[in-house]
Amino acid sequence: MIVAGMLLATCFFTGCSSKPANTNINKGMELLEQMDYSGALESFEAALVYKEDEQLIYRGEGLANMGLGNYEEAANCLLQSISYANGNVTNLEFDTNYYLATAYYKQGKYDEAEKIYTAILNLRDKETDAYYLRACTLLKEGYYDAAIKDFEKAFSLEPDNLELVTDAFVEMQAAGFSEEGKVYLQEFLEKKDKQLKDAQKGTIYFYLEDYANARIYLDGALNQGNPEVSLILGRTYEKLGDMNYAVVVYQTYLDSNAPDAAIYNSLGVCLMNQGKYQEALEAFESGINLGDTPYIQNLRYNQIVAKEYLGSFAEAKKLMEEYLAAYPDDGMAKQEYEFLQTR
Repeated sequence: MIVAGMLLATCFFTGCSSKPANTNINKGMELLEQMDYSGALESFEAALVYKEDEQLIYRGEGLANMGLGNYEEAANCLLQSISYANGNVTNLEFDTNYYLATAYYKQGKYDEAEKIYTAILNLRDKETDAYYLRACTLLKEGYYDAAIKDFEKAFSLEPDNLELVTDAFVEMQAAGFSEEGKVYLQEFLEKKDKQLKDAQKGTIYFYLEDYANARIYLDGALNQGNPEVSLILGRTYEKLGDMNYAVVVYQTYLDSNAPDAAIYNSLGVCLMNQGKYQEALEAFESGINLGDTPYIQNLRYNQIVAKEYLGSFAEAKKLMEEYLAAYPDDGMAKQEYEFLQTR
């Protein structure tokens, strides 16, 4: 599920760029898109010196600190940004609050994140994303019944949104409520059966762990150039133990369509599971070269693991240091770094 704030960010960046006085802010936003978070912070600091728009400066600093994994500082900056709104509630303030809730969530401050989503819903009671994200937060707090109520509200607002249901299932599964989550998938399948395309049915069967039916429906939808179909079909073949054909699915998509970070990541993992570490590394690096994507963290971590398997420990150690600078709250990576220091 994409956070609403992320969806709104692009239009706000465009809106900000129309102000010629905000030269350093605009430069900072460009650097954010390039994942140069430290450079972005320098631009925002320069914007303060030149007395550019404080609300946008602190918002930008909040985003840059989130990119660096400095979630506490990010929250402080975002709060400052909101303070400059002078009580006005516009799309920009809603967007900033979504980011603020994310910063709290990343710190494990689930109660604070929940309060932000509740405040959003008090003003906009049709915000699907706020219900969905509050449900995810409530699950983290252990409030299962309240979370289910929010998920169901989100479903009622967008009854045809399969992605919403599958994302909710993934969250419920992670919280230990897999079987309860499957009920919503099954209900969606039964209610929408005649409206669903093969790819949608295959996706539902995948999450229901009915991999035989998932393969049947997804195979039929494979040649549509849809990366999601290829991704789930490849994962279906992996679950069925056919790693070779999973690789074929991923590679076939990449050979015929635009590059896709998620496909590169899955291809790399599949190749590593086959012991093809050099090919896996090439897949991960191809994904990394696409720039900032939702899969960049996974790709960077898997790149390091591939380097380790190839015996390139010095390179892996250097990459891990850079990774931890960007994602300091990754406990598994910290353990891996301890291992690398002994090599």
